[in-house]
Amino acid sequence: MLLQATTVQITRTESALDILLKGGWILIPLFLLSIVAFYFIIERYTLYRSYRRIDASIIDKICKAIYAGDFQQVQHLAANYNHPIGKIIAAAFENPHRPVNDIEQIMTDQSKTEVFLMEKNLGYIGSIATIAPMFGFLGTIFGVIKIFYNISLADNISIGIIAGGLYQKMVSSAVGLTIGILAYAGFYYLNTQIDRITNNMEVHLNRVLLALKDYKNCLNC
Repeated sequence: MLLQATTVQITRTESALDILLKGGWILIPLFLLSIVAFYFIIERYTLYRSYRRIDASIIDKICKAIYAGDFQQVQHLAANYNHPIGKIIAAAFENPHRPVNDIEQIMTDQSKTEVFLMEKNLGYIGSIATIAPMFGFLGTIFGVIKIFYNISLADNISIGIIAGGLYQKMVSSAVGLTIGILAYAGFYYLNTQIDRITNNMEVHLNRVLLALKDYKNCLNC
């Protein structure tokens, strides 16, 4: 018995863009979500990168000014330092004659405000990480509906009939999951950057508080 080998020749190839466009109209909101997510990720990353390093020389000058009792200089240095820690110190030393505990509480409250401002727009990224896969799943549902609709019109089942719906189903799911994963990765990474910045600020703020306590103790000697 002779076996006949049949050769299937692919006469038409499709680019990745052609396949992507088969995802249907659901790709439009997914595309918009991806633009918003990447914009906020880049915007927050750029900001956090500028906050990552604290100029230790400025903190040294502030501590020396505290030891010297020159609180006007402390305010000047802090207010002109373009970093959240500068705003925290400036707020705490608006009235340097308060008790140390009050100044420490002001630092804590102002730190919460600065962290809140740093977290601005992160909520959008987190929401997109959740919403994008749901849009992809919605595209999957529409793809299935398209498959059954085409079958009902043709009254038969064939690869050609169901191919369009399968493309929409798989492409929309893949795009939605990809955007969701990237947005979640960006969200998690940016949150770790905030933790690093806040921990670094705490170290330097403790130096400032220690200098203030030493100064107050010297006055009471």
